[in-house]
Amino acid sequence: MFIRGKTEVDFLGFRVDKEGIHPSRSKVEAIHAAPIPADKQQLQAFLGLINFYHSFLKGKASFAEPLHRLLDSDAKWVWLDSHTGVFNKLKNLISSDSVLVPFDETLSILLTCDASPYGVGAILNHQLPDGREAPIAFSSRTLTSTELKA
Repeated sequence: MFIRGKTEVDFLGFRVDKEGIHPSRSKVEAIHAAPIPADKQQLQAFLGLINFYHSFLKGKASFAEPLHRLLDSDAKWVWLDSHTGVFNKLKNLISSDSVLVPFDETLSILLTCDASPYGVGAILNHQLPDGREAPIAFSSRTLTSTELKA
């Protein structure tokens, strides 16, 4: 797709420009405007929107773990101040300056993986000619209740 005279384009919830790929501004604004969830269904909807942008969210699984525990089938819905802190941290994380660079087969790639007691994560980076690393994608997920018991 070529659009003459444009320096950036919004496409399927993403903004693409000369720097790379970002979440679209309208989606980031919608995430920031989201109210504190009143029940599991609203929390699930919020986390679904956040998960759409998981590639931009370094460490999301570890941050979001307390919210995912609220969605466990045997969990009672009790929203605490600590949940509000995590909720707001996720909102701020989506507006960080994280820009993903497109994959370039001519550049070296580095894969970094990590795990915590609550989740696993990985970062796929390009090694740029000047020695800097630039993220191609972030990936993370919260461990399930069953995995936490193992």
